[in-house]
Amino acid sequence: MPRPPQEPPPRRRKSHHYWWFLANTLALCAVILSWVLFLHVFGHPEIPRNYEIIRWFGRTEEPPGFRLQDAPPGEAADPRALYRRYAELDEDSIARLNAALLRNYLSGLEETGLIQYVEGEFEVVATRSLDASDLFHPGFAVRSRAMVQPDEFSRPQPWPVVIDYLFPTDATFTRDWFRPGDSLTVAKVPNCAMVLHVSRIEAADTPELRLTVVPIAMGNYRIGKERTFEIRPPESLNPACRLPPFEENAEDVF
Repeated sequence: MPRPPQEPPPRRRKSHHYWWFLANTLALCAVILSWVLFLHVFGHPEIPRNYEIIRWFGRTEEPPGFRLQDAPPGEAADPRALYRRYAELDEDSIARLNAALLRNYLSGLEETGLIQYVEGEFEVVATRSLDASDLFHPGFAVRSRAMVQPDEFSRPQPWPVVIDYLFPTDATFTRDWFRPGDSLTVAKVPNCAMVLHVSRIEAADTPELRLTVVPIAMGNYRIGKERTFEIRPPESLNPACRLPPFEENAEDVF
């Protein structure tokens, strides 16, 4: 006689403890993910997308602008020392350095060990006005080539170091005060012009080093004995800017 079919055992319902554990696990994962994203966004303001998020939250740092006596400490170097420091870096090292330099600038110069001031004698090559595509505006940029005196008996000679000096100022008409061939003297005091970006142009004989520098000591900038204009902290910054700020054939700007 055939056995009557047996009903399958009833399915056990998951207890409320299971759903409680699952909900808390998902919440914990969401918290960890949000913290990772938070640290990435606020820890890397040099990434334009991150900087826009920080700006949206109203948490961007004020652009650096100090009185001369309050400027952060930093090593100063002339063109020879700058060339020795940066010219031998490979492309990956330069990229990491540039990210760190821009991140430090956007973060209010918290890492004083990254501050490198420029000193030396330079010869003006070209200028251009700064606009919304640059790191800041209004202002202008001056490209100049280092002039180094090989010895006390020789005249200064061109050195393979070029600086692009960014001036944050409302007095943009003073750009015309810098003409090709003019001398540009840069010193830690009073200029406090720090390296913001490093690039190297390969050449057949000697690679050329190009440094973008920005002043972080605000106040009057003197040209000659009578002319001065005011350097002011930028109102806002644009990490998506093009650096260096000049085209390769910058001599054609004038």
